[in-house]
Amino acid sequence: MQLRPRFYPLLLTGCLSLFTIIGKAQYADSTLQQPVVNTFWKSTFVKQSTVPLLMFGATALTWPHRRQFREVRNRFIPSFRYKFDDYMQYAPAAAVVALNLAGVKGKHTPKRAFVSYAFSIGIMGAIVNGVKHTSRVERPDASSKNSFPSGHTAMAFMNATVLDKEYGQYAHPLYGVAGYAMATATALGRGLNNRHWVTDVLAGAGVGIISTELGYLITDQIFKNRGMNEPVKRNPIPIQARPSFIEMHLGYATPTSSDMAAIDPGSIYTKDGFNYGLEGAWFLNKNFGIGGEFAFTSFPLNSEKVKLGPELDEISNGLFTQALGVRYLNIGPYFSLPLANNWFITAKLNAGLSSGSNGNVILNIKEQYQKEYGTAELPYLKYKPKEAFSWSAGMGIQKRIGRNTAIKAYTTYFNSAHEFDMQGLMDIDSDGHYIYEPLPPDYSKTKFNHLTFGLGITAFIW
Repeated sequence: MQLRPRFYPLLLTGCLSLFTIIGKAQYADSTLQQPVVNTFWKSTFVKQSTVPLLMFGATALTWPHRRQFREVRNRFIPSFRYKFDDYMQYAPAAAVVALNLAGVKGKHTPKRAFVSYAFSIGIMGAIVNGVKHTSRVERPDASSKNSFPSGHTAMAFMNATVLDKEYGQYAHPLYGVAGYAMATATALGRGLNNRHWVTDVLAGAGVGIISTELGYLITDQIFKNRGMNEPVKRNPIPIQARPSFIEMHLGYATPTSSDMAAIDPGSIYTKDGFNYGLEGAWFLNKNFGIGGEFAFTSFPLNSEKVKLGPELDEISNGLFTQALGVRYLNIGPYFSLPLANNWFITAKLNAGLSSGSNGNVILNIKEQYQKEYGTAELPYLKYKPKEAFSWSAGMGIQKRIGRNTAIKAYTTYFNSAHEFDMQGLMDIDSDGHYIYEPLPPDYSKTKFNHLTFGLGITAFIW
């Protein structure tokens, strides 16, 4: 079932209104304490609202393509069944409790931290359950109609934000990095376990973060300066610091080699798709580091120009081809050039291995022949790309919006060429099993070359 049109815009409008309230409240408070007005990029409003806004924006952009994201999962790891996400969502909150019990001071006393947490979980629960029961989006596994947004992801990112506020922004930034890493793993687990669409986890992450910001804002108005521990003396990040990082990015991918010659030269073409990846680098100085990227790209395929021939035209209304996917692990040098006002120019040049996803070319069987063939969709050709050398080069412009957080706009060029193993359907036995035979090898290679344009969320480790 599709999300009812009026509910999703209502959620975004409501959240934008809440961001405005936060911005005005924080701005008013800062102007009372200091006469100098912060610039836009340095304002608390930007720091607290940018990441949730990106999450909600990504939700809207990926909504039409959510089934393509799930198809990547179904083709690469269809049997993934590990329930770690049921427990990992609570891990950042458990870390806060454990640190308090161990006598490690956070930003606030346990009492104030608990009140902030109570408000945060109340707001998060109200938003998640309210939207779930009005949108009625069916889960990918068709088990129920309460998929949007992901409650597990909202809980995980709410807990991660609490850990970051209490210890990451107070004691050491690695606490926050660890919390958000566990939250991201929870979100990925929800998708890999086929319990949520990509849009569910993106929205859930945004809800979890903004719920915590609101919960802490309310608590700040109640407690004022009570219940705060002495600030830890910590020098600001100098421009000479090493910008080691981990990053998650999502982008729009456009192929630069559109002809999928390995299957049907001149007939099957790739269309624009998407790219998703994780990367990180350890910098040896402020300009140079070594790192790597693990990512995948998926391209829908256009098969409208394929000519089936008289025999297949007799039984079929046409065909469709599953999306073409490639995943890769590339490593190499990373570069960073710090500019004024916490802006950075970034670059990378990586190389490694890539592998394509298996796929099928499927005939749409005419209704009068469906009983004879036992199906309405007949996979008559199977393809499997072989592993190949790959390389990628990219550049980006990055803005640091928090001590350890940055937003990056980037473009990346990816290059690889793959040989294909092809198998054609030869027969269907009496039990309905398909019998395939290898087709003669074709030594021409299909290029997976493409450009990606997108946004990344960066966590600095310094």
